[in-house]
Amino acid sequence: MHDLVIYGAGGLGREIAEVVRRINEQHYVWNLLGFVDDVPHSGTIWRNLEVLGDIRFIRQFGKPLDVVLGIGAPSPKKRIYQKLKQCAHVHFPNVIDRTAQITAPARMGEGLVIFPMCFVSLNVALGHCVYLNTGAYVAHDSSIGSFGSVMPHASISGNVVIGEETLIGAGASILQGRTVGSRSTVGMGGIVIDDVPDDCVAVGNPAKPIRSPSKPNVSVNAESGGGLPCQDF
Repeated sequence: MHDLVIYGAGGLGREIAEVVRRINEQHYVWNLLGFVDDVPHSGTIWRNLEVLGDIRFIRQFGKPLDVVLGIGAPSPKKRIYQKLKQCAHVHFPNVIDRTAQITAPARMGEGLVIFPMCFVSLNVALGHCVYLNTGAYVAHDSSIGSFGSVMPHASISGNVVIGEETLIGAGASILQGRTVGSRSTVGMGGIVIDDVPDDCVAVGNPAKPIRSPSKPNVSVNAESGGGLPCQDF
């Protein structure tokens, strides 16, 4: 049994807590201590669990600690991961709901969160801290770079390459063999039939860029609470 905290006390963090509870029902893996968040909270967040403090709680924890990142926005997720990776006592477990189907062989990094009813087909590669929300589908020979987030019921066809820090919106679909660049976003319901470059927002059917790679990203504060990035659409 391992001590575990969830970084992020928003909706995503609470959803992850429920997945942990479901896993523990089948086989008691984690002692879930509570949540960590950079925004002050008081009182119970989920069931009988509270926010234990900010990132200093993790840094000052005196023994091995598993940390799950309850952060949907890819770039803030990466920043927190890099900060905590410097702590020798911190580990990033893979939290995979018991109803998710993972087909071997699959190459998986650390810190994954895979929600109920997801399907990952054969020879798929998932980087560190990839997040697959409920019902996401990843077909054969596809790859998702580290810190990517795939929202509910998105469908990624075979031989698709998705870069790092990329967000695929709810219900989006990506045609076989296409590439979605790093730090890009495919909007909710978007249908990708052409490659999407790095640092781009693409929406619609078919998905078209509405923000060019040369346009700077909108600054957001999504490092806690599991918020998604505020895009300019």
